[in-house]
Amino acid sequence: MKFGNFLFTYKPPELSHREVIGRFVNLAKASEQCGFDDIWLLEHHFTDFGLTGNLFVAAANILGATKTLNVGTAAVVLPTAHPVRQLEDVNLLDQMSKGRFRFGICRGLYHKDFRVFATDMENSRALMDCWYDLIKNGMTEGYIGADNEHIRFPKVQVNPKAYTQGGAPFYVVAESASTTEWAAIRGLPMIISWIIKTSEKKTQIELYNEIAMENGHDVNNIDHCLSYITSVDHDSQRAKEICRDFLRHWYDGYVNATCIFDDSDQTRGYDFHKGQWRDFVLKGHKNTNRRVDYSYEINPVGTPQECIEIIQNDLEATGIRHINCGFEANGSEEEIIRSMKMFQSEVAPYLKPKSESKATATAEARLEAVA
Repeated sequence: MKFGNFLFTYKPPELSHREVIGRFVNLAKASEQCGFDDIWLLEHHFTDFGLTGNLFVAAANILGATKTLNVGTAAVVLPTAHPVRQLEDVNLLDQMSKGRFRFGICRGLYHKDFRVFATDMENSRALMDCWYDLIKNGMTEGYIGADNEHIRFPKVQVNPKAYTQGGAPFYVVAESASTTEWAAIRGLPMIISWIIKTSEKKTQIELYNEIAMENGHDVNNIDHCLSYITSVDHDSQRAKEICRDFLRHWYDGYVNATCIFDDSDQTRGYDFHKGQWRDFVLKGHKNTNRRVDYSYEINPVGTPQECIEIIQNDLEATGIRHINCGFEANGSEEEIIRSMKMFQSEVAPYLKPKSESKATATAEARLEAVA
């Protein structure tokens, strides 16, 4: 089992940018001290939903301030920056950290990002395909060049070369079936959303395993990550109430940061996210308080035992062995670290992975049924 910590850098109304960034660095250092295996940084622009726009810069700071902690991006919006610049940044972090950097990617959800960085949002999936292939090939070959409908530049040497054999590990933030299939074909580990139920996570992993095995990948050796909003307290009600104000503002910030949830928006290629939002609205989750209550049903927010039960259900359903928790909803830096320590001492030791044999049997049975 591995345990990570999501760092959101959301700016609540009562904190300044200086305070949020200072807390961000302190929480990263505290994550190593608490025994977490890794931390994950989120890319956001032009919104208080998150203040870390350049994850390579943020990762460099944290990697330099820690000794054992792995640092991952969850995720870099791959289509919105030149692939050569990204490859150089990734390889440099891989070299300077001696392999502690994890390159998490996504195709992007926020319309302002694409407009400001002069990228066609409706072409984001094709650009992600192209950029990924270029970066991956550049990692392994040491050279990169392109001449296609999306980008043209001469073949150049990549400096520095990757420290890790084959390059820094890729991860993919995957919510839709199409992105799940995309990751499975390439055998890339997924970072799975905290806003879906256990049954949906199980279905997502089953789809992934079927396609990954068809493409020759060993599904037992893929480091998928489950992600959660987390608050641990011996008083269940206190754990929930301490998070409510943060989550209310944070969820509102998420909805306001992108226009694709607006019925008038005609952006193509995001049908899954539009449909997911319509489903939330039908369930009454457009009301922020109701959405927060729903989050408490599927995320480890409560007593240690309640947290264990929620996570263990997902472990049994998916076979995943990498848990990433976001603790920032706990409020003050002291409360956040308190919850982190309680998770490590009273939750993590009691979580048990599903056996590899069960995961393999499930995937093989599904393949046989399809055949």
